[in-house]
Amino acid sequence: MISDVKNATDASPVSDQEFEFTLKIRVECLKSLWQAAAVHCMSEYNDSTDDLIDLIGPEEDPSIEDCLMALVLPERVSGCVMLNAVLEQQSGGQAG
Repeated sequence: MISDVKNATDASPVSDQEFEFTLKIRVECLKSLWQAAAVHCMSEYNDSTDDLIDLIGPEEDPSIEDCLMALVLPERVSGCVMLNAVLEQQSGGQAG
């Protein structure tokens, strides 16, 4: 069964279709966001504590944007190439 999927994938023509995916998030708990990003980064990349702080900021003053990017963006979507990623803070929100 898996070999059938692999063979079907290998025979598929290359597509030039592009899609834009929009996701709007409201951060309700900075501590929870930072902790989830820290667990993700430590498990995925084996980052040291110093690397973690450089990547997502310290727990006391997290980089909201970097935490969100670490959690929301997959490293890879099978069969796709990520062309761009943009994270913008909406007006009225607090900077992180």
